[in-house]
Amino acid sequence: MLDLEIVALCRGRDPAALEAMAEKYGAYCHRVAANVLGSDHDAEECVNDAYLAVWNAIPPADPPRLLPYLAKTTRNIALHRLERERARKRDSRMDLVLDELAEVLSGGRDPADEAEGAALMEAVNDFLRQKAKKTERALFLRRYFWGDSIGDLRALTGFSESKIKSQLMRTRKRLRAYLEERGLLP
Repeated sequence: MLDLEIVALCRGRDPAALEAMAEKYGAYCHRVAANVLGSDHDAEECVNDAYLAVWNAIPPADPPRLLPYLAKTTRNIALHRLERERARKRDSRMDLVLDELAEVLSGGRDPADEAEGAALMEAVNDFLRQKAKKTERALFLRRYFWGDSIGDLRALTGFSESKIKSQLMRTRKRLRAYLEERGLLP
């Protein structure tokens, strides 16, 4: 089924839209949530919540492409769940990912709070669009937006673990310098 058809089902309040989203994008969304949470069971719940959130958001939302809209909704729901779990002192793989970015985005403050700033996020996006090469940008986004593990990145790219870690470290350092130049970090 085409995305436009699924969106039309959502607009018509047809529950078949939920089944169509699950069939077409279920595995992808499950991976996004599992990367954030580190738990298949929790990921399954987040994905179901994401289907419902998208179904309820259309209308008035009218996403031009359904997959990115659904994936971002899934990721946000998973991050909110992770935040609640952190309050209960449960760890996940996403903790490691956020810790790696902490030195760049926060200057010692909580990275989740700092990431809320629109100017900071716009600068990060500008850096990735203008200053990062295609491979750097892909690794950075897969690691820090989608939460892919180093092993996942190794399988995806064929690069060694040390090459991936070095590339990510160099990209983080360049990002930090870019943000400092713009006065966004101390």
